[in-house]
Amino acid sequence: MDISRILIDHWEADEWPCGVKDLQSRFVFVNRAYKMMQCLPESFNIEGRLDGELPCPTYEFEKEFQAHDQLVAKTLKTKSSIEIHPFWKEKKLEAWIFHKRPFYVGNECVGVYFWAEPAKNIDSLVIQKEKESSSIALSPPSDIFTEMEWEVLYLLMQFHSTKEISLRMGVTVLSVRKTIERMMYKSCTNTRKSLIDYCIAYNISTYIPSKYIIRHQLVG
Repeated sequence: MDISRILIDHWEADEWPCGVKDLQSRFVFVNRAYKMMQCLPESFNIEGRLDGELPCPTYEFEKEFQAHDQLVAKTLKTKSSIEIHPFWKEKKLEAWIFHKRPFYVGNECVGVYFWAEPAKNIDSLVIQKEKESSSIALSPPSDIFTEMEWEVLYLLMQFHSTKEISLRMGVTVLSVRKTIERMMYKSCTNTRKSLIDYCIAYNISTYIPSKYIIRHQLVG
């Protein structure tokens, strides 16, 4: 597939990631911003590769990305998805909206053009469970709790019982109880309600562990 130099220069100047794939979902072109987003060297030759062949965390979503590409090629309409992955050199989970539309040469659709923009107001889109919060943190807001404690807190915020939490996490009820006790000790609280109130008051109740986030979802 030939892409004009004018288009390439225009895309390279874009501050947001973008690129083109062919109808087999093989990359034809990506701009520097996309390579930076995926932590790929600027010299990395992406042409002809599939998503699953890229040395970056999104490789495991190749099937979902290809299905999205095929939907665009089949309907000839712009389709969007929310993507939450460890992007950029910081390798922290970030939410981006990826838009895809047919790429034409003349009157023929020969591929898919995509571009990304930071996602905003994504609360209702990314949480798998029933409770939505007013804001979402994709990384722990402090180092007060361990990874396991943050997960227990998240499930407590969903009003799950100790037994339900143990089943969800695959640990014993006693382990959950001891975890909650440690969290109450750290926060100088003495009941579950006061622990939750403490986390809300200090704005540390909005962290969503990555296992409870929908990493790829079509939104339009």
